[in-house]
Amino acid sequence: MNPNLLKQLAIVVKQGSISRASEHLYVTQPTLTRSIKQLEAKVGAPLLTRSRYGVEPTEIGARLARIGERILAESDHGDEVIRQWHSGYHQEFVIGIDPLWEFAAVEEMTSALLQESRYVFHLRTASAATQIQLLQAGELDFLISHAHLSVSQGRLNRDILFRDRTGVFAGRKNKLVSTHTPVDATHLAEHNWMIAGASAGFLDTQENLAAPLPARMALTGSIHSVLHLLNTTDLLVRLPARLTLMTGRVSPEQLLEVDGQPGPRRDLALWSRIDREERPEMVKVRHIISELMRQLDRDKPTYGLSL
Repeated sequence: MNPNLLKQLAIVVKQGSISRASEHLYVTQPTLTRSIKQLEAKVGAPLLTRSRYGVEPTEIGARLARIGERILAESDHGDEVIRQWHSGYHQEFVIGIDPLWEFAAVEEMTSALLQESRYVFHLRTASAATQIQLLQAGELDFLISHAHLSVSQGRLNRDILFRDRTGVFAGRKNKLVSTHTPVDATHLAEHNWMIAGASAGFLDTQENLAAPLPARMALTGSIHSVLHLLNTTDLLVRLPARLTLMTGRVSPEQLLEVDGQPGPRRDLALWSRIDREERPEMVKVRHIISELMRQLDRDKPTYGLSL
């Protein structure tokens, strides 16, 4: 599909008028009309409807116009949307997922979404700081992320659905792994640390258990590297303990018991925008995700954590 045609459609929808869009694009009205006709011929249905106030997009026209706004980055997405429309899919939902949740619950998450045959799901992982901004901007429909974030939440809805708290994990080569008694917090300062989720906007910070020396490595939005380092080095790191153990890549022996410090809460929530909550499709997908998170919270072990 010619990406310029989608870009032109997006401008027509935004301007609400063929004539104003043609002025914006510095092309004649007949030229722009031919571009729209080319798209309509490919789709096999109208993309615009005429009214006394100008033009408005049809359902498929609006979806293609939204893609046009991201034309250079996602031009190939246009062909996929047309295939979805012809195949009878009602809507696409974009869901942001915490990287550790995606790793720990991948089987259950994908299975639950694939059972819903009416919708297409676009899953994306990144740090909480990045994804919460996308949600606020309307580029995500839902976000599975930490419940306690130091970000503006005025337009957002938050349902806390999965209980967790942070814990200090030691790399397999660290001598503390074999310790069977609580570790004094001051003793942790003698060890090398890495930081995970360094820019995630958490209300609490790594400084609560940090060493006087700078961290050897900081990782944001990457769980594979964190798990690799826990299996190959002696580094310490603070992570959501329950989710980390659910991955199966870290042994319970690597979770240290810190004397007098159980670790701050790191519950997971389902986030969404308040202004989109009442749409029937949003209600349906919210129910699917919420029930999955509640079920995992009920069924998965707590590994002795005080939840």
